[in-house]
Amino acid sequence: MEDTAPITTLLYSILALPIAFMILYWTKVRKDRRRNETGEIEYKSLGHALTFFIIEGLALVGSLSILITAVSGIVRYLIYVYA
Repeated sequence: MEDTAPITTLLYSILALPIAFMILYWTKVRKDRRRNETGEIEYKSLGHALTFFIIEGLALVGSLSILITAVSGIVRYLIYVYA
């Protein structure tokens, strides 16, 4: 197990939450910039679309893993303090 103090784990977890939300917001803004008047997403070429899907996919998977880690750190702190 780790040798860090529980409060340190809690602080890192709380600091990780805004980072995950900023990544999710960045992908939303990036997707909204590609929309046309009818609400469909437009791409210049197939390569551009594939690059967009790879970048957006990696960002979403990364933010999801950060969220899971942060929430588990908070829950671990609550279990340590109240159990």
